[in-house]
Amino acid sequence: MDKIKRLTPIRAIRANCIECSCGQLKEVRLCHIKTCPLWIYRTGHRPKKNEG
Repeated sequence: MDKIKRLTPIRAIRANCIECSCGQLKEVRLCHIKTCPLWIYRTGHRPKKNEG
C-alpha cells in the first residue's frame, strides 16, 4: 500500500498555485492575481511581517 504524504498548509498552498498555473513554476512566480488570498504564500514560504 502506498503511504499518503501529508502536506503542510504552506506546501498545500504552493501545490494549489502550481495547479492554478498549469504546472508552470515560472508562472507561479510571475502571478499577477494579487486579489487571491493565497497570493502572498505562492512561493511556498511564509511572508515576513512587513510584507503584504
